[in-house]
Amino acid sequence: MYTDETYYKDTFKGSIISDDELANKLERASDQIDSLTFNRIVGKGFDNLTSFQQDKIKKAVCLHADFVEQYGEYIDMPLSGFSAGSISVNFNANKVNGITTTQEVINYLNQTGLTCRRL
Repeated sequence: MYTDETYYKDTFKGSIISDDELANKLERASDQIDSLTFNRIVGKGFDNLTSFQQDKIKKAVCLHADFVEQYGEYIDMPLSGFSAGSISVNFNANKVNGITTTQEVINYLNQTGLTCRRL
């Protein structure tokens, strides 16, 4: 897990996820961040990354955990939107390596240099 409950609450100022579920949600988000970064964090070791990279990864984990908490039931739906008369609703999210997340999470991870598909 790349961040903990203290970082989520005190530094990130998160409040969406309940205390009972927080550790589990952050662990799951960390696993999904590994997929988004092609397991480069695992390969390099989190402690071997720069403090800048670590900070961006922690923020990405918290944002992704919040996103999954808020929209989890809609993330894996087979529909990306629907229309009824003059009303139209679309789910706008990014899917990378099978993981659906927000552009903000992708932006944080791109800043680390760990999302480039080149070796």
